[in-house]
Amino acid sequence: MNTIHRIFFTIHRVSGTVIAVFFFMWFFTGLVLIYHGFPRLDRHKALELASPLPSVNPIPDSLPDGLKTLRLTTQYGQTVVEWGTRDTTVMEGAGGEVLREADFALAEAEARKWVKADVVKVDTLHERDQWIMYSRYTRELPIYKFYFNDGSQVYVGAESGRVLQATDRKSRFWAWIGAIPHKLYFPAIRKDVDVWKGWLLAGGLLCLIASLSGIYVGLYVWIRYRRKTGRWKNPFRKRILRLHFTLGLIFALPLVAWSISGVFSMQKVPKWLVSYKGDEYVSESKLWGRGMLPFDEYKLDYYTLQHAYPSMRSLDFGRIGKIPVCEVITPDSVLTLDARYKNPTPLFITPEEAESAVRALVGDEAAIKLEQMEDYDSHYFSLNGKAPLPVYKISVENDDGTLFYINPRDGDVTYLNRNKIARRFLFSGIHYLNLRPFAGHDTIWKLCLWIVCITGMVFCFTSVWLGVQYLGRKFGKYKILPHHEDKKS
Repeated sequence: MNTIHRIFFTIHRVSGTVIAVFFFMWFFTGLVLIYHGFPRLDRHKALELASPLPSVNPIPDSLPDGLKTLRLTTQYGQTVVEWGTRDTTVMEGAGGEVLREADFALAEAEARKWVKADVVKVDTLHERDQWIMYSRYTRELPIYKFYFNDGSQVYVGAESGRVLQATDRKSRFWAWIGAIPHKLYFPAIRKDVDVWKGWLLAGGLLCLIASLSGIYVGLYVWIRYRRKTGRWKNPFRKRILRLHFTLGLIFALPLVAWSISGVFSMQKVPKWLVSYKGDEYVSESKLWGRGMLPFDEYKLDYYTLQHAYPSMRSLDFGRIGKIPVCEVITPDSVLTLDARYKNPTPLFITPEEAESAVRALVGDEAAIKLEQMEDYDSHYFSLNGKAPLPVYKISVENDDGTLFYINPRDGDVTYLNRNKIARRFLFSGIHYLNLRPFAGHDTIWKLCLWIVCITGMVFCFTSVWLGVQYLGRKFGKYKILPHHEDKKS
């Protein structure tokens, strides 16, 4: 065996032994993630616990010209009116009442709404901890953490008085054996996004090195055996080696693909790999415009809304292009209403309005095609079948392969180009089989994931076993497993 082959053997044995432990962990925790994700605040429960908007109209009689935002919510049982212009943002109580300032008593009262148990301890956090790692929580610091005697924990912003997170023993248990190790959700790593991305990238690259070197080693041994015997068959006699080689033949390319998906888990596809000239991202506000239309264009009366939706928790005024809309949120639904009419009327964007909005972005000279989709296609789908239908599919004939999928009932837009399609496939498509054939077939999707993960765990076990044997031979005095040379290998 020449030097190059020895180098590849060494790289594979060392990197494979190390990364196989992580691969085993990732496959196991991936199965857990199918059923239990990282704990998130229950939005439905938060809306149920919030006070409904009052029967009396809380909108001020006089509002300034140039209004950009107007939103009604409740906080501590008090109706809050938030409005803003280009230069000013104001939050006030209904009827000009002074807003209640958050204090510990109010924060505790909010926390107790979530858990019917006794508070046993309260911490004041000045930095994020395990269950509030995302950067959006930084602006909420300091945060009260309430411990309850049933094992529940509730986080409340000291300044805002908002409940930010609520966990119990069960959700934390599943997170510790699922989402936290799988996604490296450890505060020392996750609180710095760049550091976290670096760890994920390093893990993906190490997986790729181990997988590619394994393919090289496997082919080298197999071809060498073929030349000696004239037969294509497993060249090993020991069971563990035979199993490792067989699983390697079956699982090598999926493992390489999974490693590549790990590399792209938090990385964009470089433009030099899949180029694009237009927008990287198109949001609803970019497509339809930001802010509000003149307030007198909103014909939908507050009393009419309150009568139709007595459980209304918030009311937001906005626009879809030139259409004034009201977004009504109740504990059970989010409704987008066309405010051009005096009676509650669900929004419906016409094909002409959708096409006009897209043309304003891509230019009048671009050739576009609009079709109404009643079923999913290769780029617009969801595994759970909950992606809304029908939608408008607008294809733009340009070098980017630009696609818009627009929901006519709320203006939600899914924007794709060749670069974003490539990243979707390289990450979610490969990583957790987010592929069109599985859309709406939850049982088949889960079955395939189980097969992949169980096979992966067995393969990783053989890798660790053989790796420990190799290290034991390399460092004789630390040898912990017996080894007998396989002369046929």
